[in-house]
Amino acid sequence: MNYFPMFMDIRNREILLCGGGVHALEKLERLLSFGPCIRIISPKITPETQRAAEAFHGAMLERRFFEKKDLDSAPVFVIAAEEREENVRIVNACRERNIPVNAVDMQDLCDFIFPAMLTSEHSCIGISTGGLSPAAAVELKRNVAEAVPEHLDDILLWMAQIRPAVRERIRDKTSQRAVLRGLVQEAFRLDRPLTEEEVERNFDNRICF
Repeated sequence: MNYFPMFMDIRNREILLCGGGVHALEKLERLLSFGPCIRIISPKITPETQRAAEAFHGAMLERRFFEKKDLDSAPVFVIAAEEREENVRIVNACRERNIPVNAVDMQDLCDFIFPAMLTSEHSCIGISTGGLSPAAAVELKRNVAEAVPEHLDDILLWMAQIRPAVRERIRDKTSQRAVLRGLVQEAFRLDRPLTEEEVERNFDNRICF
């Protein structure tokens, strides 16, 4: 596997999307929920892409060809979703500036790729086959989705609330991890946050005070 999985905070940060067709629309729809500022540059922008961009207050549309000066604002990364010849031009310009670039459906030109994703308000699960089989990644996503608790976000919020109390109550790091792991395993099994009584029972079963 050549691609290192990394989660990045892109809220309010600029992303340059060079393309206005179906591939650009697909990437746009995947990015919008993460809150970036997206600039779309393309001489041809489909009505569907325009509507999606206009529905998101942070997206800007510019009907023209990409120019090297578009990189002066140092976007977090660039997505090239045009024809191959144009994508090669965009990729070369990005690499001159050391700006990561994704050329849609052209893995040989990509510095990074988009995984299949399972997302909720408080979680994101990324699945990748390194570009070998997008269809397999989608099937893996389906299988993983079946194993994810329905009320995962509720459990995550509850775990964030209870973690400081566990750390205060248990000083040993190894014991902390064991108790927290036990709590989340039980919460996953029940598909809900635990009650106070269930938390205490978990403590009693895993550690002596």
